[in-house]
Amino acid sequence: MNPIAISFAVAGLALVAGVGVIAGYLREAPAPVEPLADPLDDRRGALLRSLADLEEAHASGALDEPDYVRLREQTEGRMARVLRALDRRDAAPAGDVPTAAGNVATSVALDDAPTPTVRTDTAEPRRVPAWAVAVLIGGTVLAVVVASLARDAEPQLQASTPQASDDPLAFFERRVKDHPDDLAARLDLAHRYLDAGMVERSLSEYAVALELDPDDAEALAHVGIILYQNGRSEEALRSVDRALSTDPRYPEALFFRGVILLRGLDRPQDAISAFETYLEAAPFGTERQTAKDLIAEARASIEGT
Repeated sequence: MNPIAISFAVAGLALVAGVGVIAGYLREAPAPVEPLADPLDDRRGALLRSLADLEEAHASGALDEPDYVRLREQTEGRMARVLRALDRRDAAPAGDVPTAAGNVATSVALDDAPTPTVRTDTAEPRRVPAWAVAVLIGGTVLAVVVASLARDAEPQLQASTPQASDDPLAFFERRVKDHPDDLAARLDLAHRYLDAGMVERSLSEYAVALELDPDDAEALAHVGIILYQNGRSEEALRSVDRALSTDPRYPEALFFRGVILLRGLDRPQDAISAFETYLEAAPFGTERQTAKDLIAEARASIEGT
């Protein structure tokens, strides 16, 4: 093992031990317990982190311009859906908003609550032993010395470190490894696998995404189009319709629905309706010209029958 890393560990342990001992003497009361986070707020935070990751990867050259633009648009679209859900939550009556602790409402009568006790004594704070101060100072000095050694050795360590892989999937796989519960990271990796023709891997990532959020419209819609491509049009339509039940104006789901109805189920009239709704929801969407062409194909099919 790297001796610098070992030294750092020793210094850190000494420092932590000293701080822990002294904190025991200084602490007067336990820290307040933070309330449980709302899942939507967690999702918003994860998406903000994803946007920051994309900016960093683009600036470092790990992402080229087309991928950066596409992924940023997808992430911003997810953020818009989360913000709409937050607006609906905030607009709901107080009794209809689920709590973060599993939808359990707990009430306590104010008359039964104990009266808080306010300390009025002027007792001296507990004295910190000299040996504890010595541990803290020794650990701090050792940490400074080791940090200096590590800084001096950093150029040699960097020179011996292999360069990052040129694999275009490496960035996305690393994000998932670093943040396995990040829904946005899972979806981005699933899309990249799908673009690369790695269907089984993409389905695996979409499955994990749906474990994280069973109603995620993006994952449901893409599972639907994969099912359609494998000749399972009825199941594909059900998956896409589930996506639209979560987000009725989700453009990709509307477009996929039109494709499945037209090409998979031979329902051209219903397909036209889906494509027209797509064009209303995304007038500048990437599939707008394809949607117009498919509407013409559907109309020709109707006229030919």
